[in-house]
Amino acid sequence: MTKKIFWDKGHGGSDSGAVGNGMQEKVLTHKIVVYAMNHLTATYTGFEQRTSRTEDQTVDLYTRDDLADNWGADAFVSVHINAGGGTGFESYIYNGGVSSATQSLQNSLHTEILAAMEKFGSIADRGKKRANFVVLRETNMPAVLTENLFIDTASDANLLKNESFLRAVGEAHAKGVATFLGLPKKEVTQVSTKIQTGGLTAEMVKEVAEYFINKKWWAQIQFTSDGKNPTVLTGGLSPDMQQEFETWLKERGWWYTIV
Repeated sequence: MTKKIFWDKGHGGSDSGAVGNGMQEKVLTHKIVVYAMNHLTATYTGFEQRTSRTEDQTVDLYTRDDLADNWGADAFVSVHINAGGGTGFESYIYNGGVSSATQSLQNSLHTEILAAMEKFGSIADRGKKRANFVVLRETNMPAVLTENLFIDTASDANLLKNESFLRAVGEAHAKGVATFLGLPKKEVTQVSTKIQTGGLTAEMVKEVAEYFINKKWWAQIQFTSDGKNPTVLTGGLSPDMQQEFETWLKERGWWYTIV
C-alpha cells in the first residue's frame, strides 16, 4: 500500500517565524523540506508526499493539520528552527495521549537528524519532548515537530548558513520517515565517476580524503610523477552521491571536471 507523507514547512508568507543572524525561519524550513522531499523521491518508492506550502505562502495554523487529515496522511512532520538563545536540536510529540507509532516516528527522526548534524560538529541533544502544539494535537496520524538549532545563536547560525548542513538535515528527515514507514529503496544503477581536480594543495587533498572517509565512500587520490595535478577517482557512487560531492567542491571554489 502506498504511504502518504505530509511535510509542514514552519511559518511562511507574512509569518517569517524566528529571525536572527540575517536569516528567517520560513526560508530555512522551506529549504530543509525541499531537500527531504527530493531525497525521498531519489531514494525510495511506495509513497506520495505533499507539503503545507510550495513556496512562501501564508498558511493558517489550523489549515496545516486539516490538509494532512483530509488527505489521509500516514506521517506528519513539521519542520522548525528554534530561537531564544539556546543551542542544539530537539523534537516534539503531543503531550496528551499518543500512540506507540507516534513515539516510533519521533525516535526514528530524532536519531537520524542528530546523527546527521553531529557530522558537522558537536551538537547539543536537547531531547525528545512533548508539547501542546496545534499541529501535534489536531493531527489524526503520527506527528512530530522538529526544532533544528537556534537561529539567534552564533554557533548554530553558522551551521544554518551552510547549505551542505541544511541538505544533510533535510535528508535525515527523509531517512527518518522512510525508516518509520518501512519504505523500500529504489534499485539505483551504480556509476563509476572520475572527477579530476587541479591546483590542490596538500591540505586540500587531505580534506578531500577526510570527506570520503566520513561519508564511508570509496575514493582514490592519484598524483602524477611530479606530485602535482592530483586526481580524485570515485567509484560506485549513485547520481545523488555524485551531486553531493560536486556541491561540496563548488562550495569551496575548487576546480574539477567530470572525465
